Amino acid sequence: MRKFLVFVIFVLIVVAVADRGLHYAAESEIASRVEQQYEMTSEPEVTIGGFPFLNQAISGEYGQIRIVTGAVVVDDVQLDRVDVTARDVQAPLSDLMTQPSVVADTAEAKVLLPYSELQKRLPEGIVIENEDGQPRMSGDLALGQYSTPVTADLKVAVDEGSIVVTPADIEVGQSQLGGADLAEGLLTLQVPVPEMPFGLEVQGIEALPNGVEVNAEASDVQLVGGSSPAQG
Repeated sequence: MRKFLVFVIFVLIVVAVADRGLHYAAESEIASRVEQQYEMTSEPEVTIGGFPFLNQAISGEYGQIRIVTGAVVVDDVQLDRVDVTARDVQAPLSDLMTQPSVVADTAEAKVLLPYSELQKRLPEGIVIENEDGQPRMSGDLALGQYSTPVTADLKVAVDEGSIVVTPADIEVGQSQLGGADLAEGLLTLQVPVPEMPFGLEVQGIEALPNGVEVNAEASDVQLVGGSSPAQG
């Protein structure tokens, strides 16, 4: 009886080690494929949820896969991070290591657009800085023949495929007729939303201290395989 128990424990250890090893190999393969497909400078972090992994691998169906990228450039727009949670994923193990095709029923994502991408589209001399946890525009702005200090909060929204940045609570350093109106026109800008990785579509947007966070969703998502958007 004791020998049998020792044998059972040995088998369980072997299975557990194999489970973790295969789990790591699958995550590494998906990370490598995503990096190649989107021409990233480093591999994303991939986490396959659920335990044990072997059951999912055998069936080719996974409850959840999370992919977190570093900086990626799409349509000449740099995204600091793409954090995708894909659900109900189909990825047959026999295909994963050869001609991988990883498809999710749905995906939710948070995409971070750094303020540097907005700042380079603002008039020269205007910067976006974090002030008490809130992004704020400031600098010397040319108004007609004069240059004057200007500060403003910023609001962001999405309208017809563009990120719209609008100044709010504008303060113009020199008192002059129509100064705030002129500043508002010069500081308002639109940035076309780039073609998101994984076919994501924008659902909402929020201004955070370190950038603009875009909430996006998609269905029938080709995580690995298929074509990728043009890279910058």
